[in-house]
Amino acid sequence: MTELLLTVFSATFFVTVIRTTTPLLFAALGGLISDLSGALNVALEGMMLVACLTAVVVSVYAPWYVAVLAALVAGGLLGAVMAFFHLKLKADIILVGFAINIFATGATVYALTLATGGDKGTSINLPSKAVPAVDLSFLSAIPGIGPTLTAFLSGHSILSWLVALTVFLIWFFLYRTPWGLWLRGVGEYPAAPEAAGIAVNKVRAWSLIVSGALAGLGGAQLAMFNYIGFTREMTAGRGFIALGAVLLGARHPVGAMWAALLFGVFEALSVVMPNLFNWIPAELIHMIPFVVTVLALIAFSYRIQRRLRMRGLA
Repeated sequence: MTELLLTVFSATFFVTVIRTTTPLLFAALGGLISDLSGALNVALEGMMLVACLTAVVVSVYAPWYVAVLAALVAGGLLGAVMAFFHLKLKADIILVGFAINIFATGATVYALTLATGGDKGTSINLPSKAVPAVDLSFLSAIPGIGPTLTAFLSGHSILSWLVALTVFLIWFFLYRTPWGLWLRGVGEYPAAPEAAGIAVNKVRAWSLIVSGALAGLGGAQLAMFNYIGFTREMTAGRGFIALGAVLLGARHPVGAMWAALLFGVFEALSVVMPNLFNWIPAELIHMIPFVVTVLALIAFSYRIQRRLRMRGLA
């Protein structure tokens, strides 16, 4: 137990938490945007998976930042497809989302075989690039706390710093701009903004596109920093965990950030615990993030029901 506590409070564990949280937070922010517009995006998993493969393949032939942009575009295109089927063809958004997830699972394996010349499991034969880490070693020159700051803040992905900025930008957009008010109004009571001349379907379509783009950035982080390369079904349920973070975070960008950090902590624990407690089955340890997701959703549901009872609505 002492060894576990020393590991948890170390700079290495903190770096691991940020690494595991980044793709979850990107996807959670994407899920938040679409959810607030009234269009629940259950296709985050598939969008991240397609973005992972896109980033890896493009990075073989282009600079890393082009690969990240390609992952963003791939996610955004899937968001546009989702908007087309749901808003134009009136298909159920949940069914469309699951269809995209199923499509992504099969299509990425097929595309991987084409890109690697037959390998259906991994892109190990592709010389893909990585997103660079931010070097803040100059902070070590600060007297006293410099080495500690360097240990905790240096070495994170550029995308990790970007997602922290994105949390602020989304908060500012939602609560300090008229467009954010329109978005929330469309999700809460679409008849009111529609009466004011706001195109409800257009707002929802753009929210799904932005949602997919953010999930795409999460996929880029996963395939170009957390792991270098693509592995079959490498998202491993992170898109669904991100939806749990949206609900646990009370549908607020800051709340989603803290919820994603919580899930990131447990995912990081599932990484380090097999090395500390090798007598515990690895499969049991890897279940931790998903068990926490289920418990978080139960807690969220209980909190909502209790709030409704207090208001006399349930």
